[in-house]
Amino acid sequence: MARDVEKFNAAKRSYLIAKEQGNHPEEARWANVIGDILKNRGEYVEALKWLRLDYDVTYRYLHDKQLLPTCQSLGEVYLRLQDFTNALSSQKKHLELAKEANDLIEQQRASTQLGRTYHEMFLRSENDHFSIQNAKEYFRCSMKLAETVRENPPVNDGKFFLKEYIDAHNNIGMLEIDLDNLDEALKILTKGLQICADEEVEEDYDGRSRLHHNLGNVYMELRMWDEARKHIEEDIKICKRIGHCQGEAKGYINFGELHYRVQKYEEALCCYRKALDQAKSMEDEDALATQIKQNIETVKEAIKVMGDLKKEEQNLKKLAREMTSAKGTARERKCLLQQNASLDCLIEKSRMILAWLKLLEFAKRKKRVASALCDKEKLGDSFLAIGESYQKIRKFNRSIKWYMKSWETYKSIGNLEGQALAKINIGNVLDSDGNWTGALDAFEESYRISIEANLPSIQLSALENMHYSHMIRFDNVEKASF
Repeated sequence: MARDVEKFNAAKRSYLIAKEQGNHPEEARWANVIGDILKNRGEYVEALKWLRLDYDVTYRYLHDKQLLPTCQSLGEVYLRLQDFTNALSSQKKHLELAKEANDLIEQQRASTQLGRTYHEMFLRSENDHFSIQNAKEYFRCSMKLAETVRENPPVNDGKFFLKEYIDAHNNIGMLEIDLDNLDEALKILTKGLQICADEEVEEDYDGRSRLHHNLGNVYMELRMWDEARKHIEEDIKICKRIGHCQGEAKGYINFGELHYRVQKYEEALCCYRKALDQAKSMEDEDALATQIKQNIETVKEAIKVMGDLKKEEQNLKKLAREMTSAKGTARERKCLLQQNASLDCLIEKSRMILAWLKLLEFAKRKKRVASALCDKEKLGDSFLAIGESYQKIRKFNRSIKWYMKSWETYKSIGNLEGQALAKINIGNVLDSDGNWTGALDAFEESYRISIEANLPSIQLSALENMHYSHMIRFDNVEKASF
């Protein structure tokens, strides 16, 4: 920290000397250096002041090409402040200037930043398909440019532009995770780590930490908990060693999410609190701190739900004991209905805390109760819940089997709402399994059924899924805008 203060003071002295001498190139350069130091401290608002000084001096007195690093720095700080409008403005200016100068290296950097901004906009939205489409286009462009520069380096250096090339793998891999293309994400991110090994990239490199961070996410989604833990821990270790507070905070957020997914709530809270400590150590990381606080509240709510679930499980056991004596009597149907209501409650609580194996257990018990009641609607509901459980634990063939059973059952009793829901769920599973054409067909069928039955909420859901398929899976903007 003392070294950082010394560096900052030295940069400020150099800036004042350059300004006093009217040395505009040095004045702009030192303003940029000061802005960068403040950015790395997490003091983004103060960093902006210096970067704007850099921009003003460069714009008034220097060549346009010298605006390139200034626009990049401004774009990065605006993004960290989640000021997406100004971030995009600076980054598009950066790309425009890079194209005018025919500078492939700066075009690659600008494309990377634009991809990150659109990706962040997507993450902050409900269903911003246009942002994820833009992120995809810019990240792919960034990868192509990185490959071009690596194949034709301006200097005879095998490691030239290597880190940018590794980062391109990181960004594409991160995007594939969000698009639920997990096998592709795993392949790209693993290749990024292999490049680090082959090129003997230093261990304490922030690009390595990001690869481990994203691999932790992939393995978490694949429910490969031990592999996820290994990569998340490596991400945190690297960030600690290089003093990357924001990266360390995000690593602990990932670790908290891992514990939350397996219902280890005390461990999740511990990780989130460590993440919050890191976020608070940076002056302008308010958005990150707010996100962590929300995660802590989510875990606290999950602890309450888990307590309610355990109480309801005891109630279900009591009802099961009563059922033994009620079998074959007038009380049997009443006991079965009470069990069904209890199981519905348990299914909902399991869904709330992402306890998919519990949900599967309760859904299968509901199936037996619904069969005993000879109630086809309840049976269809149980099949739907079993299909959902298998979908969430990524056993897609089993999921499709049970969703089809639910659809057939709902169809046999003319339940259009059930049919429409089953078709949407079938579409979601097919999409996750890579059958995009089949998924679109299922979404369109759900939309047709929901129109027939006048079900506005399901119509909207089906339309959103159809839009996603056309826009993201098939790159068909025209059909997406129907």
